Amino acid sequence: MFTLQTKHTIFGAHKLKDQGGKCTKLHGHQYTIVLTLEAEELDYRNMIMDTYDIEKVFNDFIGVDHLYLNDFMDDENPTMEAMSVFFYEGLKDKLPNLVSVAVGETPECLCIYTPDEE
Repeated sequence: MFTLQTKHTIFGAHKLKDQGGKCTKLHGHQYTIVLTLEAEELDYRNMIMDTYDIEKVFNDFIGVDHLYLNDFMDDENPTMEAMSVFFYEGLKDKLPNLVSVAVGETPECLCIYTPDEE
């Protein structure tokens, strides 16, 4: 099994409806998004997928940096957990070997979403 991880940085703002603390006010983070792809075999180039192609798919999905996540995700509570699912669902069809998405909003915390195998 081969595993490839790519790390992407975006800047975004959000407010959390149900957090109950200071995060209920509009604030921003420098998010780290980690995409994990796996494959049993490599392609004709000896790759799972070209990292330039992954970067393009990711950037096309994001569209523009400095996102207001509540609007981008159409979600009142765009937590790291919700973001990881949203990014996975939005990218899985264009990255067929995608197995998980991790979202970190600080260097100290990271949420990883790995869907159940079907």
